[in-house]
Amino acid sequence: MRNPLIPFDGSAAALRALDHALQEMRGQADGQVHVLHVQPPMRQLGPSRLVTPDMIAAELRSDGLQLLTQAQNKVQAAGLTCVSQVRIGAAAAEIAAYAAEHGCEAIVMGSRGMGSVAGLVLGSVAHKVLHLAQVPVTMVK
Repeated sequence: MRNPLIPFDGSAAALRALDHALQEMRGQADGQVHVLHVQPPMRQLGPSRLVTPDMIAAELRSDGLQLLTQAQNKVQAAGLTCVSQVRIGAAAAEIAAYAAEHGCEAIVMGSRGMGSVAGLVLGSVAHKVLHLAQVPVTMVK
């Protein structure tokens, strides 16, 4: 694995997925890790002159970039190149689209450990990514 995508939300599951990917890439000095944080879109509640949609998007991106710092530091400490990005939208669709756009050869992501019944009823991002992605997806508990 030389070019994986790690969806990262700062959770313990996301950290385990990142650690797993870094372990798999050990010794590959030319490896590149993509870390992606997806912020859900926020609706503006009516017209406002004080807060524009662009201002909201900028704040969401800023918050996401701050969250990605931890992942970037881990990747760089492993001696690998880190590409990080924040997107705003539906998480599963954004993850699958990013992997396709950037030629990622795999997606390694954390699982929240929901049982199969809960996953069917609630629908999880991980489950949706499995269906949308055109590359192998590894779930890490």
